[in-house]
Amino acid sequence: MVRRATATRVDDGATFIIRPNMVVKLEGIEAPPRGTPEAEKAKEHLEELILGKKVEFDTREWDRLGRSTAAVQADGVDVNYEMKKFLESQ
Repeated sequence: MVRRATATRVDDGATFIIRPNMVVKLEGIEAPPRGTPEAEKAKEHLEELILGKKVEFDTREWDRLGRSTAAVQADGVDVNYEMKKFLESQ
């Protein structure tokens, strides 16, 4: 089931918050280790794609941390694909 919500905060290059205590992780994306320049660039790129925007997400599963692992779209853009492409170029 596809749901819609506003991305209110980005935690890293693969996870973001849509409501208080609701975390969404991009399916198939592993963010670079925190504290590295690559991690900061990835976070900034994800912020450009989704922060403050309505996103559509389709939860594929819930991970052991209670995050929704999902396929995400924003403004007609496949966010998972764009982040994968961005991370591969780093």
